[in-house]
Amino acid sequence: MDFPLLAVLLLLLCARRAVPEQRAVRFEMREELRPPARIGSLSNGTVGARTTSFRLVSAATPFLRVSETDGSLMLTERVDREALCKRSVRGCVLALDVALVTGERFELVRVEVEVLDVNDHAPVFPSAELALEISEAAPLGTRLPVDPAHDPDSGTNSVQSYRLTGSGHFAVETMTRVDGVQYAELVLVRPLDRETQETHLLRLEAADGGRPPRTGSTNLTVRVLDSNDNSPSFERPLYAVELPEDAVPGHLLLQLHATDPDQGPNGQVVYDFGKQAGAEVRRLFRLDRRSGRMTLGNTVDFEEQAVYEVDVQATDLGAIPAPPTICKVIIHLQDVNDNRPEVSVAPVAPAPDGAARVSEGIAIDALVAVVTITDRDSGDNGRVACNLQGAHGHFRLRRAYEGSYAIVTAEGLDREKISQYNLSVVAEDFGTPPLRTVVQYVVVVTDVNDNAPIFSAKVYEGFIEENQLPGTYITTVVATDPDIGLNGEVSYELLDSETNTPSRFAIMNQAGHVYALQSFNHEVTPRLELRVQASDRGWPQLKSSAMLVISVVDQNDNAPAVMQPVLQNGSAEVPLPRDAGPGYVVTRIKARDADSGSNAQLTYRLAEGTESGFSIDQDTGEIYMSRRVIYDTDEEPRVTITVNDNGIPSLTSTVTIRFALTEGAPSNDNYYSDGEREEPGDWASAALVLIITLTSSAILLLVGISVYFFCGRKRKNQTRAVAETQDPADQPYTEKETNVVSLISNQTTNVFDTHTLTTRGYSTLPGYGKDSTRPITVWKGNSMVTVAARDPHISGKDSGKGDSDVNDSDSDISGEGAKKDYSTYKGLACRISTSWFLLDTLCFFFHWISASMSSFMLQISLDQNKPVVVLFTSEKGLQCKILDQDMTFFNNVIDYE
Repeated sequence: MDFPLLAVLLLLLCARRAVPEQRAVRFEMREELRPPARIGSLSNGTVGARTTSFRLVSAATPFLRVSETDGSLMLTERVDREALCKRSVRGCVLALDVALVTGERFELVRVEVEVLDVNDHAPVFPSAELALEISEAAPLGTRLPVDPAHDPDSGTNSVQSYRLTGSGHFAVETMTRVDGVQYAELVLVRPLDRETQETHLLRLEAADGGRPPRTGSTNLTVRVLDSNDNSPSFERPLYAVELPEDAVPGHLLLQLHATDPDQGPNGQVVYDFGKQAGAEVRRLFRLDRRSGRMTLGNTVDFEEQAVYEVDVQATDLGAIPAPPTICKVIIHLQDVNDNRPEVSVAPVAPAPDGAARVSEGIAIDALVAVVTITDRDSGDNGRVACNLQGAHGHFRLRRAYEGSYAIVTAEGLDREKISQYNLSVVAEDFGTPPLRTVVQYVVVVTDVNDNAPIFSAKVYEGFIEENQLPGTYITTVVATDPDIGLNGEVSYELLDSETNTPSRFAIMNQAGHVYALQSFNHEVTPRLELRVQASDRGWPQLKSSAMLVISVVDQNDNAPAVMQPVLQNGSAEVPLPRDAGPGYVVTRIKARDADSGSNAQLTYRLAEGTESGFSIDQDTGEIYMSRRVIYDTDEEPRVTITVNDNGIPSLTSTVTIRFALTEGAPSNDNYYSDGEREEPGDWASAALVLIITLTSSAILLLVGISVYFFCGRKRKNQTRAVAETQDPADQPYTEKETNVVSLISNQTTNVFDTHTLTTRGYSTLPGYGKDSTRPITVWKGNSMVTVAARDPHISGKDSGKGDSDVNDSDSDISGEGAKKDYSTYKGLACRISTSWFLLDTLCFFFHWISASMSSFMLQISLDQNKPVVVLFTSEKGLQCKILDQDMTFFNNVIDYE
């Protein structure tokens, strides 16, 4: 492969790489085309074959319109090229930026429509008659410039040639100025003789290059002047001057100098602009007639015209002036960075306020707006760099083609995080100093339904009392949607969690308030589980769910119902042996309350019949004989029993029990025995208490051993000091088995200080009311003796006779109280051996245990087998009594109330 071919391929490759990402489509149209006219279509070929719509994104032009459906490019107004582009040598082009929309993606296409010139103008001279002068002594080749003809058309349709008729002394040559204008010069080709012909009448015709060509003409009158020896001459026939465009008026451009060797007025030279100098030249520049000083008359603009060609002529002041001498002054304007970059931003989807609107679901690298940048300066002054600020990395600038940029998405958008971007398009040229233009532009992110409603909780709980009327407020459920508009409007629906159908029980409004559709019965529906569904109104519709648990609060609306014995008209008959003694269980009333909680807790009471020798356990409903009763032959005892619940207000049911007296001995199985009254659960609780007690004692014993040895010596010293100061009557017994009592006597009083605790609400055993409290069992000698703990004949008071014994009046059980039967204790009895310093801890511990026991007694031995401390429950709660050596009640009593 030879080198030229390789070079061509490399150039083609480089040119291919230099093609911008956006495509350009070019159309042509002739000026003066009558609208409406179709110029072309963007959907033809491969430009927009799969495009769904077309959008004009550049500044609107009054001449062209793009159809959004098929991309047709239509002419809407007549175009005059000469008025639109004047004498532009680079052509006359209408440029548009069109976005080809395919789905959610945009492609930018540059559409250029070149307006072709039509030869609709003929050349026109400044005047129909032009006068020229020439000396009869002018040598051959002398040139006389003629004012050019003007043709507003461009290219070949402008003036292309001149033709001269009417004389054989002159010829015409077509010349071109630096600005491209064609003008004519008459050239003397034959000598002149003023005496023979003083005036030459010529006709000059200008023709353009159109087809057919158009022409324009003027009449020239050339007057031959009498000979003047010398004409002024310039130092140079051509001058070139550079002028900064920011020069101020009065700035000196050139000092012209022409000389004339003649004497007197014939040698005095004056200066003036040549006949070709137009009005614009005479407006911008000044020429001193006497001195030849050429200055700037008005400001110039490089961007409007970069070069001027000025003809300056010098003539003498002779009576018969010599022919003028012409020189050309070429003025080149120097560009100055005096124009800031011009920035325009055209959005693809404009809003009424001019901002760009972009969907938050738009794809990455999608077109948002088109930025057009122009700078009227040239060179580095007109070269512009552009950057984008305030985009947070979500938008970027992509160069489309010369002078145009596309704002495209760089990352996914999220309106819920940033709903509006205040972008700054910064354009800065490379001039010295650089000029900058900053254009603020707003991009509004439109919402997409990309967020489902969010509940404030996964599970909501509501409460409603039973028997409430329909429409009662239950609770409020709240769900929010960060979207806006219809996408953020939340509606609610209550569904059954199992059937997923609209709930029949409750309804909710759009504010999330839940109301009952019916009255609820706690006994039928104690709990209701519903599913709350929140939906927005966007497309596609998004939903989310949460659980709503409605608890129907029980009301005391059911009275107790007696189930056993079977009632007839509110009464029942049960057999009763005539010889039934105290403690005989006649029957048991069983009732049920359909309510729950405290509303279903029942209490049994005897309304009538206590005088007949009957009692009832208020917890179990067992009716038993409180004493032996002798009945008459025809007597029919009866009792009236009320069953109350603990609701507010309490509901009561009443039942009458008639006892049919029967002959025969009562069954022994119906009598109470030790522990019979306890429920099986009480024995399990007792076993648990015993296990916990033993475990706690073992743990506390380990701690106590260390304390015991540490405090042992101090305690012995205290014991010895007490013994020395005690009354002999209070000295402990010296027998072997009285060591434990000795310990009791030697303790300081603070060992048994009273501890106050709060214990309320215990349940007494059946048969023990306020007048007959629980019995307790104490250790007497080698056996257990049951005594009435709160009997009025038994007290903890000391008789004042020293150590208490059984002969004390307050401890004597030989009186009337001895007639009572305390042979059996019907509670839980335990015995534990421990030491003094753990006693107080055990008292507190068993105070807590006693709160859950209906009847409880604990005997505690201190260092010996004989019990010296008794813990038991009574109407006042847990009590602690201290016994002396003979196991009678000591004078100190600790009541834990």
